[in-house]
Amino acid sequence: MSDTLDHTTGPAETPPTEDVGADTQRRFRHQACYAAILSLGLLDVDGPLIELYCEHHDDIVLRMKSGRFRALQLKTRLIGGIPFKACDDEVIAALGRFAHLESTFQGQFEAYIIASNVGFWHEKKNSSNLRHVLDVIRGNPENGAGALVQKICKKTKLDFALICVTLRKVELEITPGLDDVEARLRDHLALIPELRDRRYDELKDVSDDLRERILDAGSLAGLSSLPVYLVLCADSSRAVIDQHTIATKRIQRGTVIEVLNKAIAQRGLLKTHGGVSLAELPRGMRRMEIKLAAGGLSVSEIDHLKDLKFSAESLLQGWIYKYGSQLAQEYYEHLRVLVRDECLRCQRESDMPCGSYGKKMLSELRENIAHRLTERSAVPLECSQEHLLGMAGILTEDCKVWWSPEFALPGDVQ
Repeated sequence: MSDTLDHTTGPAETPPTEDVGADTQRRFRHQACYAAILSLGLLDVDGPLIELYCEHHDDIVLRMKSGRFRALQLKTRLIGGIPFKACDDEVIAALGRFAHLESTFQGQFEAYIIASNVGFWHEKKNSSNLRHVLDVIRGNPENGAGALVQKICKKTKLDFALICVTLRKVELEITPGLDDVEARLRDHLALIPELRDRRYDELKDVSDDLRERILDAGSLAGLSSLPVYLVLCADSSRAVIDQHTIATKRIQRGTVIEVLNKAIAQRGLLKTHGGVSLAELPRGMRRMEIKLAAGGLSVSEIDHLKDLKFSAESLLQGWIYKYGSQLAQEYYEHLRVLVRDECLRCQRESDMPCGSYGKKMLSELRENIAHRLTERSAVPLECSQEHLLGMAGILTEDCKVWWSPEFALPGDVQ
């Protein structure tokens, strides 16, 4: 035997016969990207989805506004793999897991979904055709579908009737391929108004951030924030730890908004010349009241704008805790410049010789802000029309906006 090592055929230079680790990572990334696509449904305030859980009872669990849930399992095969059949072990295992969920949470799940990147075999209407078998079960489970039900009964030790109830709720979906799902996620992100003019590389950064947030939820990375004393405590803290664990798996609308807002912040936000500090936010409302009254606004209109100002202040303070003081400050300056620009334009267009143009200015401002929101020009996603009108109130109190020709304010409110 030669003592000289052949470095041309060593493990560092020779590819493995199968790269199991890389394949597993692709599947994890596929699942995270698909969950990220689903999570974008949280942005639709009129949509049916209220929150999403990763690796919680199932691969993905969707909580609907109806109060019920939808469980989803992802089944993947490499490119060129044959579609899934009803008799496949992966399918039987998935249906069995659904049956256990139905047994544990009877009536709380409205649907169970198997999603596959290679689809489902359907060349013939027989016992291998899962979609056909499910259709039969929805009609008469004894008519040609009993074999599948019995197989699940044997595997789960659950009764025939419960298995049938479960299978009647099962739906099948086709997902993007293992190598296509990230591009599909970017396509969905490009449909969001705030991101529709982004370059491909920018969309990739956003999709990567959202995918990583989903992966963190599925891997329980958030558990690192659990106080050590809770981990070391006795069983009395078990419920607290359990709830913290569940919270790390939860993806809510605010979670998605936070990721997207950070992407929006990466583009050029507007800056104030003097660097007005968020910490010095004008808290009072007396100057605003006097100036709005001079502009001809009614008492009810002034009261409403006071509420909007308070709402805008609450939003800004919330950003400090959610995004940190630096990003919150950047958003604050951006909104000050943006809203002041709209206010000055409306003031210019509404100015009348008599000087009382506040009502017309407010009407114009509402219309302009509504139009601005349709473009979402670097406006943080939480900002509603009401918040931007509240910012106009802040600027009014700060004497940056007037609703009539300027005048000397009483000495006690200067």
